[in-house]
Amino acid sequence: MKKSALGTALEWAAKIHFDQKWKNGKSSFLHHPLGVASLVLFYGGDEAQATAALLHDTIAANISTKEIEAQFGKEIANLVRAFEDPPEVSTLSNEWAQIKKAYLNKVKALPDRSLSVVLCEELHELTTLNIELRSLGSDVWRRYPVPGRDVGWYFRELLSIAYQRLNSPSHSAFISEFATQTKRLSDRVFEGNEN
Repeated sequence: MKKSALGTALEWAAKIHFDQKWKNGKSSFLHHPLGVASLVLFYGGDEAQATAALLHDTIAANISTKEIEAQFGKEIANLVRAFEDPPEVSTLSNEWAQIKKAYLNKVKALPDRSLSVVLCEELHELTTLNIELRSLGSDVWRRYPVPGRDVGWYFRELLSIAYQRLNSPSHSAFISEFATQTKRLSDRVFEGNEN
């Protein structure tokens, strides 16, 4: 029986991320690609999108999209390419806001299939951040190069993109959850209740 692309991607992700830790230094990093793939499938994505979700952070581990394309095909490689920094980032200073603005511009222009995967990744990151803020408090912000208000701004911008681009009944549950998680973060960082 031929192994599915999803099964092979799971093996790749497990091998590449096995020893990596999440930002808190305690949890396995692997929870993130697994969580993103789960969200993709839960919100109606297909196998190719879930496969890309499992692989999206392999490019940060020096796996090239050419390698991904050779193993998984052009469609999945293109979905993973959505996670690459836009070319202009290499000419910017390391200023967080400039990098995020360039990435947001890229996200706005993504094809719908890529956008859905990217926003599932962002939703997983946002949900995890809210969980950690609830359990660890404001110490979480020590892991970020910017204050919580800036991170809150970034997720509000992503929510705005989601509203504009995924404004259909088939995406209403996703938009609702992204909005709920964004509000939770906003309540903490914009209203001074960061715990």
